[in-house]
Amino acid sequence: MGHGLQRMNRSRRGKLPVVITEGRIRPVVPIVAAKFAIECNIVVRNHVPVLKHWKEYKNQLGLFELFKGKLSAKFDINTSDAAVEKACSQMMKNALRQQRYRLKKKYFDPFPLHMVRKTSPIKSVSDKQWNDLVEYWKDPKRMEASEKCKESRSKVKFHQTTGSRSYMVHVEILGDKYIDQELDALDLFKECHYSKKKKGYTSTVQLAITQMENKLSTPVEGEQPMSTTQAVANVLAENAKKNKFLQNVGIQNAQPRSSA
Repeated sequence: MGHGLQRMNRSRRGKLPVVITEGRIRPVVPIVAAKFAIECNIVVRNHVPVLKHWKEYKNQLGLFELFKGKLSAKFDINTSDAAVEKACSQMMKNALRQQRYRLKKKYFDPFPLHMVRKTSPIKSVSDKQWNDLVEYWKDPKRMEASEKCKESRSKVKFHQTTGSRSYMVHVEILGDKYIDQELDALDLFKECHYSKKKKGYTSTVQLAITQMENKLSTPVEGEQPMSTTQAVANVLAENAKKNKFLQNVGIQNAQPRSSA
């Protein structure tokens, strides 16, 4: 509901400043990043209609201006800056994707097609927009693609255990925890995949950690000793096609897309 941000603004006697650097979509400071992400989701949930696809929002520029305006009312943020505008666009896109997923999971998936409601379940979506969304979900090709996505998600081996925190924010918090210690790729992998609820690692994560440690302890004859980053990268590559863990924690740079 945003009460936490209101208390922070009152205690500061001003709006919470949000600074987003080039290439990021959230502020670096963990508490600011958390409040920024929460407010983005609140704005989308209460004020932005959920359309079928992100491309449709390009024809309705007023919705993005509305989104930025709501954030400006809550934070001290320069929405005219190119980096900030790009970050706001990505945050809005992520929030809309989550909102669309929640609506589909609650009001569409549990029911037979002929029993799906005809009226919108939320105020920010009109009945016409809701029916367009339902028809989009009913499309056979879309339903087939949805099943394939579910199957792909079930094959994910390394689920993060950082909750609503992004990897980068979690790494920043770990920096306060390990003040006198520099964490390497293996340490970060362990920290980001340790489950506090289960008080340990899943069997898949534990197997990957063992493989990483074995690569470091048993170097190949005639070759240079493998670095920790290389060991982690090799094991992740063996278990997943496009694992971006090292990029997300800031160890590896994202490779530019080919235009070929």
